Amino acid sequence: MLAFLAAFGPVDESTAILRLVAVVCWVVAAFFSAPARLRSGGIGLIALGLALWFFPDMWNTVDAAF
Repeated sequence: MLAFLAAFGPVDESTAILRLVAVVCWVVAAFFSAPARLRSGGIGLIALGLALWFFPDMWNTVDAAF
């Protein structure tokens, strides 16, 4: 698990956790796409994974800007 997190070079622990949850969302969306499509319209988990992946960068950018 540590090798997986080291591959992304997270800045802190919260970034590593959010990126790991994003990857889990993408894996679940890839392997269970048919049942997820019936319940959430098909792209719910992918969109959630993208949001979780980019949230730390967005947070740091807004923090640096203001």
